[in-house]
Amino acid sequence: MTDPQISARSLLRETFAAMGDIYTPLLIINSPVLIFSVLDSVIDLPSSRAGQIINLFCRLAIILVWGATIFYTYRSLTGKRVTVSEAFQQAKIRFPQLFLVNLIYGLLLLTGLIALIIPGLYISYRLMFSSYHTVIYNYSPIKSISSSWKLTKGRWWLLFRATSLLLVVTIVPIILISLLIDPTGESIPYKVAVDVLVFLLMPLMNVYLLLLYLRLQESAATMK
Repeated sequence: MTDPQISARSLLRETFAAMGDIYTPLLIINSPVLIFSVLDSVIDLPSSRAGQIINLFCRLAIILVWGATIFYTYRSLTGKRVTVSEAFQQAKIRFPQLFLVNLIYGLLLLTGLIALIIPGLYISYRLMFSSYHTVIYNYSPIKSISSSWKLTKGRWWLLFRATSLLLVVTIVPIILISLLIDPTGESIPYKVAVDVLVFLLMPLMNVYLLLLYLRLQESAATMK
């Protein structure tokens, strides 16, 4: 069968159409990330021993938040809505696997970046959906990594275009608005503004990437 084309711009239109009533729940799920980010911007957490411990706790909590975000977004977009509490419960159940798959992903990405920038980017694109397999299908870390690698085979250019469009739509406005607050980019108000703007745009990024994941799965199914 022919491989259906996936358009980055069409995905963006789908994203805006799908946001609707899941925007606020996604903000609630990601609210701990905003709190951690603002605290880090204001207090500079890693500067003390206690701050380093808090920073480590925050990073672990962010993995949990990421898992809940994936689960809630997936179930919402596939017509099987769950509550925010249920999303966190599922992420909690899968936390050990999520932690390990993110650790493996990070090590593989670091290896690629040490080799050269291009191999690092290539690995990041090929493995970007590893956590999705862990959360949605409860796969083991190794199976999640291999499943993402298989899903994105031959899709490097599509993933590059899709993520580049997402960056233009989100990161560029964040930079421009934040620079209006402080052109030097060094003040606390500037850092807090970046944190808040990223937080407000996170649901858009989450929905966009989940839709991309779903379209890749649909495309893979038609090729079997």
